[in-house]
Amino acid sequence: MKTDWRKYRKSTHLASADLDAMETDGIPLTFTIKDVKYETGVDVSGTKQDGIFCYFMEAVKPLKLNSTNNKILAGFAKQDGLIGKECHVIENWRGMKIELFVDRNVKMMGAITDGIRVKPIRPKEKVKPNFTKDKFEAAKKANATIEQIEKSYILTKEIKAEWEIYNKEV
Repeated sequence: MKTDWRKYRKSTHLASADLDAMETDGIPLTFTIKDVKYETGVDVSGTKQDGIFCYFMEAVKPLKLNSTNNKILAGFAKQDGLIGKECHVIENWRGMKIELFVDRNVKMMGAITDGIRVKPIRPKEKVKPNFTKDKFEAAKKANATIEQIEKSYILTKEIKAEWEIYNKEV
């Protein structure tokens, strides 16, 4: 077994190495914002920092937001219908779904480094289609369980009941 050092680095907040490790493990980098706060004196991996910090609903470390990411989130708020200064109110960003990525060309203090960016295009919500009677035969041939069907389709109570009857008869 090969060991990826990035999985074991100690850090209090998301860093590009964390995202790289998550990507290597096939973990999607799409998150839902739980809260955004301006905080002072936050310990960011051993350094006290002031800034805007983003917390997620998913089990992932918080992210210290920079100006570039703040502008992208404000743009998303505008897309959501907020007008003027309301787009820039960080409390209005709660509930947003965002996707992060590692930008390998961030200029910081005269050097090029890796940095975390919010993708400027919002992640598409995957909408499951409805499970309908015309899919019964294919599901039966595949020996699909109700749990497997529910992972890929929306089932109404009526269709679920009809599927159970069909599944017993055929």
